[in-house]
Amino acid sequence: MKELEYAIEAADEGTFENVAAAFIRSRGYRTKEFRADTGEWSARIWMRSRPGIACASVAADWREALRASARKVKRIERERGEEYGLFVFVTNRDVTGLQEFDMEDEIWKEYGWRLRLYHRQDLIGELYNTAPGLAKHHLDINLGFDTDHLATLEELRDERLDGIRARDGAATELAPGPAVALHVVPNGIFSFERRWASSEIPDPSVLAATDTPAVDARETLKIAYDRDDDEYAGYGLIRHDGLYESATTRLFRLSGDELLVRTAGETAGLDAAVVAAVREALAALSSMGFSATASVWISVLDAADARLDHDDAHGPTGPFGFDRYSTRVATASIADREHATVVRDLEPALSELWRAFGHPDGTPNVEDGEWRGRTIPIEGGRSS
Repeated sequence: MKELEYAIEAADEGTFENVAAAFIRSRGYRTKEFRADTGEWSARIWMRSRPGIACASVAADWREALRASARKVKRIERERGEEYGLFVFVTNRDVTGLQEFDMEDEIWKEYGWRLRLYHRQDLIGELYNTAPGLAKHHLDINLGFDTDHLATLEELRDERLDGIRARDGAATELAPGPAVALHVVPNGIFSFERRWASSEIPDPSVLAATDTPAVDARETLKIAYDRDDDEYAGYGLIRHDGLYESATTRLFRLSGDELLVRTAGETAGLDAAVVAAVREALAALSSMGFSATASVWISVLDAADARLDHDDAHGPTGPFGFDRYSTRVATASIADREHATVVRDLEPALSELWRAFGHPDGTPNVEDGEWRGRTIPIEGGRSS
């Protein structure tokens, strides 16, 4: 990790421009690169057909570099007679959450653009957890050890999913039928020396729970159950080593013979439930002493015939088609778990899941890293 941090910080302009371009594409933007008359790297970008411009800089004063790039983009916008609603800026410097919010406000007031600012920690998280090949290709850093670590985490996730599908272990009481599972795994899970007594573990939230779950402390974990009439619709647990797991059947409903996945309504929709549960899980991990980042997966089990319960202007999409599906790992910051940060961290995974259900533009609930859904994620894995 230290080698990667140094390589990003010390990257020359050309190298960083290549890293920035690859990073932007990995986040789901379509790009067409060009160089303006200043010689600086820029790219036309599109997110869900919304046009914009992306720029990158290694300048130590990243604020002034961002402002200079914004002035350049405004000139391009005027000269071409185009309107850009999106401005992406990538820097190899560290940026705090408050600094990011201040710059977002400044760019919005000055130009009417939505600023998406990516900085060094965003790049590290993407290269370290999901795209180690980019680090090798552009920075000549072999993250093979880190890739092995991710593979170990994925083995842990898959082992847990086997138990959920078989209704074994913690999932014994879970109602039968299709389920959505959520895993949040701190990246220090195998190296953190302390193991907590169950009485010391924070109460876990339950994905999509509508009421306060009943909590039970066991030998190596604390588990909470979401009861629906005479059955358990879901559970959430935190293990003594930091593993968070939640599974629920509550996100599914039958409409005649059609199986639908809830995306909004009285019961928390899929996206809102995931954002709320992840936020609560990160807070619990922080209280247990974990820091840095956690790996997050959203999985859908035994729902091959399901469709999203969502009005689509292009007409109904086909059934899901997967008996078992897990998104690519999302990297969430344990230290910075504000609502806006969690939404941005989870957007690629949520959009991947919507695309797997046949919605090519991804989730409509998050746009440019901001929550646009009708329900608002709150505590406890629920939504308001």
